[in-house]
Amino acid sequence: MDLQSTPISSELPQNRRRYGRFWLIFSIVMVVWAVGTAVYLVLLWPWMRTWGATKAEINAALPGDDIVVTANMRSTKGITIKAPPEAIYPWLLQLGVDRGGMYSYDWLENLFGLNVHTTDRILPEYQNVQIGDFWRFTPRDYVLNPGPGLYVRQLIANEAVLLCFGLENSPDDACFDSWQFVLRPQNDGSTRLLLRSNMAIEQELPIKLTYFVQFVMERKMLLQIRERAEQLVREDFQ
Repeated sequence: MDLQSTPISSELPQNRRRYGRFWLIFSIVMVVWAVGTAVYLVLLWPWMRTWGATKAEINAALPGDDIVVTANMRSTKGITIKAPPEAIYPWLLQLGVDRGGMYSYDWLENLFGLNVHTTDRILPEYQNVQIGDFWRFTPRDYVLNPGPGLYVRQLIANEAVLLCFGLENSPDDACFDSWQFVLRPQNDGSTRLLLRSNMAIEQELPIKLTYFVQFVMERKMLLQIRERAEQLVREDFQ
């Protein structure tokens, strides 16, 4: 009996050590996740949702703030462009994957088969925008059908392009998220381009935790619009 019980008794400490290592690693992972999430929510999230915007711009009432009636989340980003509003506004009018592009990371979007090719010039065929037009985030023949995109809610020439996220063929659905592009001319001849989103979201935490991807794409979009508008101004003075 002693010979038979010895292997069993020797395995018990090994199992305890094995379980102990598992719970130690699990505890470390959970602590790192909790600390990382806290740092993200306290520091990174506020910075991302107000990137480039001044305190006055963050607190200001902007055109389109009434689009999302029950908004409970807001982001306001801003960038200075060394160009007048009329040199920026046309770039905003041609947003869309099957129009002028999204001014972001084409290579990344094309990994998902979106076939985006952002233009570097003003395209006259996309300048005659009407209220109710739908600007796609996915091609017409994409696997998602109807696909997501933006409905044009209001246009203020050389001042604002006000858009609502939605699915194609559902223009009457209540708007739960807006894109408000607002142009504010400055005394030195430059323009502040503001991008505000008002969101009506029931579960805020998942949106906050995944917002990094949206921030990266929106930031790149603003930078690309600035580059194109400033290049257009330089070409006009040559």
